[in-house]
Amino acid sequence: MKKTLLVFLLCNPLWAADPTAVVKKIEGFLAPAKSKFSYAFVNHRTDGTTMNYEVKFQMKDSNHSHGYFIKPEREKGREVLRLEDDLWTYMPNVGKAVHIADRDSFAGGDFSNADILRVDWTSKYSVTLLKALTSQDIYELKAKSNDAAYAKMRLWVDKKSEMPVQQKFYDTQGTLLKRLSYGEVKKFGKIERPSYLLMENVITRQKSELRVLSMESPADVKDSRFRVDNLGK
Repeated sequence: MKKTLLVFLLCNPLWAADPTAVVKKIEGFLAPAKSKFSYAFVNHRTDGTTMNYEVKFQMKDSNHSHGYFIKPEREKGREVLRLEDDLWTYMPNVGKAVHIADRDSFAGGDFSNADILRVDWTSKYSVTLLKALTSQDIYELKAKSNDAAYAKMRLWVDKKSEMPVQQKFYDTQGTLLKRLSYGEVKKFGKIERPSYLLMENVITRQKSELRVLSMESPADVKDSRFRVDNLGK
């Protein structure tokens, strides 16, 4: 009887950890405040070609992040900036900063700008525990407003490690748009997180890889970096 009650308490969503707190913890190690990190992207296209990028990021907090393209050479000097709800990009050949949308592709791949620059999901989505499995919990994130990049997301979290395992993204009709797999958990200083992410576009059947090359947290991050008029300087 006691064993049955224990299983019920552990599996019943009413007795589970607060869903929003669980997701906020994941946000904290995927995109920690006052951090610097480098990502390598590989975009695989249906014609067999690949595009490779390397981007260095600085993050002040969940509302202030900046990325600088290192590779390829033709993209060097390109920048992306998040200021609160606004996203900007600067391209040297254009010579000015322009607004970009959450839903737009990041670096021509299958990650969106929001996937990279808006990891603070709990600010845009309400979180509930959808299902408790034996070794994983599935959380459902529903958009609080129409300006979110996706209408709904589902996030699988390993109960033991508290690491994300996979994530699915849906539109307003409930159509599955993309599938994200997390893997290769590594420690970067005091931060432990998945170092390899694979985003698969269900609609186009293309995919993009993201690999964390380095991460420093806490790091010395200058406020001047997070200003639109400093892009390109």
